[in-house]
Amino acid sequence: MSVRASILLSMTRLRWLSQHLRGGGRAGGFPLRTRLEELTAKLSAGEYEDRDRFRGSIMRSAHGLAGSIIHLFDALGIDVTRELRVPGGLGADTLHELATAIGISTALQSRYGAFACYRQLFEAREEKRRTALSPTVDAGDPLGTLIGSLVVRGKDIHRLRPPLEESLERPATVAEGAPEFAIHVSLSTVDRTAYAATATRILQSKNLRLTREIVSLLHAVTGSPYAAAQALQQLAGEDEHRELRLDELRYALGTLEPKQLLSDLPPAVGQIIHALLTAEYRLSQRELAERAAVSARTIRKYRDRLEALDLIHIDTNGYRLTVPFQTTTERRDPVVPAVLEDTQTLLDTTDALLEIMVPPDRYGDPDDVLGSALFWPLDPSRLLDHPTVGPWLRVAAALTATEAIEDTRTLQMGPSLKQRALPQTPP
Repeated sequence: MSVRASILLSMTRLRWLSQHLRGGGRAGGFPLRTRLEELTAKLSAGEYEDRDRFRGSIMRSAHGLAGSIIHLFDALGIDVTRELRVPGGLGADTLHELATAIGISTALQSRYGAFACYRQLFEAREEKRRTALSPTVDAGDPLGTLIGSLVVRGKDIHRLRPPLEESLERPATVAEGAPEFAIHVSLSTVDRTAYAATATRILQSKNLRLTREIVSLLHAVTGSPYAAAQALQQLAGEDEHRELRLDELRYALGTLEPKQLLSDLPPAVGQIIHALLTAEYRLSQRELAERAAVSARTIRKYRDRLEALDLIHIDTNGYRLTVPFQTTTERRDPVVPAVLEDTQTLLDTTDALLEIMVPPDRYGDPDDVLGSALFWPLDPSRLLDHPTVGPWLRVAAALTATEAIEDTRTLQMGPSLKQRALPQTPP
């Protein structure tokens, strides 16, 4: 394709997308936006014959409108990051349906040159395929791209990942005679590096720099790099370059909502930590319960686990977070969780947590699913996805800066690409 043809195609694509967003594009005889509004109104009013089929129509319209918006942003040179929050406790069938929806939307929001991936590779409607232009595929570069990126958040990400991988590789049946190109989609898990990069970017403009302890606490306590960035944005800039102090981190984290703290754990834990973050002195159990809006029984339920992580300290004077208060007498004191020290390992913290969370007969049983992690061969990391102890151990792994196993995989969406022989060089 010539440069001029490519430019004309891009301009046509931009005009078409703009018409859809203004309501000028047609889908089934209605503007995309108007059609979606009418369909959702009918769903609420119960004006349908088959609910599942009707919901399918809504999803197709929503996918089409979202795809148009993403392609328009791409044509305008705007970077796009989508965020999807997955509720906890979804059934296996619902997770598979969600994975399928993500796979389809990913295909709709990918392109090869100026051509939409889904229309070229997976469109099942013959009339749509017949009227669509087709790309000339460069055999030396047969890979398209996902526009922007997608962040999926939630407690059940580990359960969503297997069906999501399957759906991203095959969101629908590849159409007969589809062009021979594919899309590579990189699937990875947010790790300590993401938190460090996010915090560094925010703090550089404030003339502040990170420490190992700050990164560990951000990774462990905040629910996402977004929450970490939101907290650090509340800090004022400095005239001279210096390290961020722990008491300043306490203030920053205290500006977040309780639900943004330790979000993989029960909500009451985030409420307890938030109450301690915003306290200026030790709190009695009664004071803590009132400020956290939880019962004293709830505090007693989780205090041993939080102590095992050394996130809180309890004595006769009450409860406190193991981070300096923002007071003139303590702000520069080295009050820091022992688990952050280089000598503390994930195994040490796992041992402390299992001793609390597992009955004695299981804790000392080398054949038990949980207790065996403390016997040779020692492998506490295999419990990170356990439904009960896993969320607590993931906090411990963040605090101890335990290096996660590389969890990045590149998936290929579309047809299998045939190997092509390299042209022979004449002698």
